[in-house]
Amino acid sequence: MSWGWVAAFVAFVVYAILGAPPDDPALTAALVKGTFTGRFGSVDPAIAAVFATLGVVPALASTLLLRDGARRRFPVWPFALGMFAVGAFALLPWLALRGAFGTRAEERPAGAVRRLVARPAVGWALLLALVALLAWGLLAGSATAYAHAFATTSMVNVMTVDLLVCAGLLMVLVEEARTRDGVVRESPLGRAVRFVPVLGAAAWNALTTRDA
Repeated sequence: MSWGWVAAFVAFVVYAILGAPPDDPALTAALVKGTFTGRFGSVDPAIAAVFATLGVVPALASTLLLRDGARRRFPVWPFALGMFAVGAFALLPWLALRGAFGTRAEERPAGAVRRLVARPAVGWALLLALVALLAWGLLAGSATAYAHAFATTSMVNVMTVDLLVCAGLLMVLVEEARTRDGVVRESPLGRAVRFVPVLGAAAWNALTTRDA
């Protein structure tokens, strides 16, 4: 067990419970409704874009997690699915526990889900979706409205911190994938891209994904 990841998980939980401002049920309901209808009503586009991004990030993380999970005795798929509901709250426990059960002598054959997420088209679709959401949030959203919501509502506050944590974890997953894949040479541009939060991981994944 990795106690560093355990500490990070506990710190995140404590922050979400004690450090975040009060909840705004109306905003939370509007964001959830917008997820299913595509209409976020009066919710600022910057807030809606970040919320929607947290629906794409788990899919991106899953493509990297399933690469690693094939080597692990401890199953990864429940935690990958959990990310769609609770984000980094689901990923941190797997990172903490995965080493406690060891690795397999050989990687398992690619299953249907792994074959699906390993398709290059999926990697590029995820990258394009993230770019579109970023553009929507920046061009149509209000930084002032977002800052106010971050300071006053639990949902926006916690989801923002969650996205930042996920961005850091994606960098970790990419670095681990590079090590497993034996990447030893890389252009300066390639190295720089990897350290762009979220988009860098998505670009690296799209460029390196191969059909399983």
